[in-house]
Amino acid sequence: MPTPSAIMRTLLTNILCVAFAVCLVACADGEDDNGGYISPYVTDFLVASTDAEGKVVSVRLDDGTTYNVADQQVDLERKDTLLRCLATYTQDKRFKLSSIYPVFSNKPYPATSIYVIVDGQPYQDVSLLPRDPMKVISMWKAGGYLNLHLGVMTTNMGLHQYAFCEDSVGHYSLLHSRPASDGSAYTEHIYMSMPIPEGVDSFTFTVKTYDGDYMREF
Repeated sequence: MPTPSAIMRTLLTNILCVAFAVCLVACADGEDDNGGYISPYVTDFLVASTDAEGKVVSVRLDDGTTYNVADQQVDLERKDTLLRCLATYTQDKRFKLSSIYPVFSNKPYPATSIYVIVDGQPYQDVSLLPRDPMKVISMWKAGGYLNLHLGVMTTNMGLHQYAFCEDSVGHYSLLHSRPASDGSAYTEHIYMSMPIPEGVDSFTFTVKTYDGDYMREF
């Protein structure tokens, strides 16, 4: 059977997830060289709301806290929308963004509804769904999302494709199609966030790794 070359669906676009070489930790409090207080920096997922010009007007943390950041003039170039992002910020006397980047965060689609392109022809066959291996660094649930910190072996030659898949009731997985032109010289850190479907309280999630399937229960 031929090897799948791409994922195709009306609402599923080719997206390369934005990668970051950052740790999801809070820096310790400290003092600067003059003895002044240094606010701790936090890097975590959040939801950003943009205006008609694509600038971030507010952000919502996963604990539900919302901050108005319109005066910071952060431009994500995505107009009038909500974006799942990875951000670095401080929140001592005021909430201040240091960096913010959108991450892959499409909803999961039923496996039987996803088409695969093989030799230029679309096939609706779950056995053809691409599941190229990834490294699982961490995975956790927060704010109505399943957050993933993954690693992909790459030489940055070509576009990797990702999708979240609902394999069956209560079980989800990651689809990953790597380009044939890409090598495996180094590990690139990938962050993504799957919206947990409404009404789902517990579920399992699987990622194919270089050592086999990795499954977590939530």
